[in-house]
Amino acid sequence: MTLMAPASLDEGEGTDWAVVVGIALVAEMGLLWGAACVMLWRRRIALQRAADSRGAEDLLSQG
Repeated sequence: MTLMAPASLDEGEGTDWAVVVGIALVAEMGLLWGAACVMLWRRRIALQRAADSRGAEDLLSQG
């Protein structure tokens, strides 16, 4: 068995399957990295807001 279909034996046509798989893997890694960055950014903002609100509560309780 071969990895090529008999209809595509001409070397000049089509894209090699390994190139397509490689592009798909790179795209998937990019999407996962982007999603992780967005999640970390949202967590950072949430922690910053929590710290700001806690600081405001501490100021009000001291006054």
